[in-house]
Amino acid sequence: MVYRSSVASFLRRFLRGQGTTEQRVMDLSIGDGALWSIYSSITSPYIVPLAILMIGSSAPVGFITGIPVIAVPFSQIAAYRLLRRMDDLKAITIITTFLDRIPWIIIAILIFIHTRYFLYLLLGLLLMRSFFASFSGTTWTLWIPGMISEKNRDGYFSTRNMVMKAFGIVGYLIAIAIFISVDGYRFDYFLMFVISFIFSALSISIMRFIPSAKVRDVYSTSSTGSTELEFILAVLVLSIVGFAYYFSQPYITLYLLGRPYLNLGSTVYTAVLIASGILYILSQKLGKIMSMRTGYLVTILITAASLAVLFLILYSMRGPFYVMAIVILMSIPFSVYSLASFNMMVSRSSGENRVKRTAYYTLSNSVALSAGPIVGNIAYDYVNDVHTMFLLSALILTVSIPLSIYLGRLGTTHSV
Repeated sequence: MVYRSSVASFLRRFLRGQGTTEQRVMDLSIGDGALWSIYSSITSPYIVPLAILMIGSSAPVGFITGIPVIAVPFSQIAAYRLLRRMDDLKAITIITTFLDRIPWIIIAILIFIHTRYFLYLLLGLLLMRSFFASFSGTTWTLWIPGMISEKNRDGYFSTRNMVMKAFGIVGYLIAIAIFISVDGYRFDYFLMFVISFIFSALSISIMRFIPSAKVRDVYSTSSTGSTELEFILAVLVLSIVGFAYYFSQPYITLYLLGRPYLNLGSTVYTAVLIASGILYILSQKLGKIMSMRTGYLVTILITAASLAVLFLILYSMRGPFYVMAIVILMSIPFSVYSLASFNMMVSRSSGENRVKRTAYYTLSNSVALSAGPIVGNIAYDYVNDVHTMFLLSALILTVSIPLSIYLGRLGTTHSV
């Protein structure tokens, strides 16, 4: 009886919320994020594998990854203008979140439609998804972090990220189960995308119980300020790191799955994702400790240098086991970087310019993430060698190091 009561209390806390407003925001955001992670882990990571399945190893994986993000600038302009007329962050976030999930159902249906326009239809749907995902991402970043106190934020998002990644692994396990048990022409991908839509609907249902907030209620996110120059340089550093990291990410997937390369198969690929997810979870605690002891900026500098070294090692590797090991190890610095970069930008966007700075950060970061795969696709067409792509990523990452050092000298607070 006590066990049932404890389970009921646990479910009530994370599915319906209880306690103070801040506690409800934190708990329900974890519940929402957990289900979102299952949805996300069986959709986005499988776009490139799906394209390779449908089109072959000649699929323009860089363009498929990068072109959809071109919608982000238009999304941010729309978000900025809408927030000047409507300031109900919760309502806007829920509506745009629902709209960003619809394309996956259409993609699931498209798998069975034999058309030479598959690539163009896929890109159109991914552009739609990118537009609304970016829109909801901006309003969510204004809404949720703005309702959590500065003293609780680092620890909370570290915990939330760990929970989300753990549930992301649940999604990968669902994917493996589908790949192993379903023996049908492309039906495995269809089933994954349909199941993902169910989890995304459950995620949105929890989001409805999170306390509402107006734009004017969430201006203050930090007790310290940041000058315009410091903010722009911080965005530039993060954009360079993001550009370099995603420059070669599609080619890591191509290297693992492509027939001219390792051709490991979807099941092994998913196992790599699971192992990476476990290390990502374990590294969140490290990210919290590093951010508190050395500051956000130093943490980002260390992770950028670590990623550059790992890309250099990947450049020289050929054996499947070693390649998979390095790809998995990359999740450690990337996990730390993800936590530190997000919290740094939330703290630097405090004040009445928060809407503009949040939109500017989302725009700049997304453009960098878009430009990375697109430029990577162009570079790959020229060099025609995945290992050279890894070397180029390492070289680009090194550019962020002197910029980080210069920004550190401008900063006046510990958690820069």
